[in-house]
Amino acid sequence: MPERPSSPSASAAKYIFVTGGVTSSLGKGIISASLAKLLQARGFRVTIQKFDPYINIDPGTLN
Repeated sequence: MPERPSSPSASAAKYIFVTGGVTSSLGKGIISASLAKLLQARGFRVTIQKFDPYINIDPGTLN
């Protein structure tokens, strides 16, 4: 397996956003967890952060 470069730009934080609509069961969690596991296997440090923009509002009632 190739080594990761150690240059300063290679160690900078990188972000991946997984988005979807208000429909449940789109697989966002499975995709995020699978991608995180693959990146960890390649030596990357991974943190998953869930963000809910609807703060105490049921997204099913928004039109």
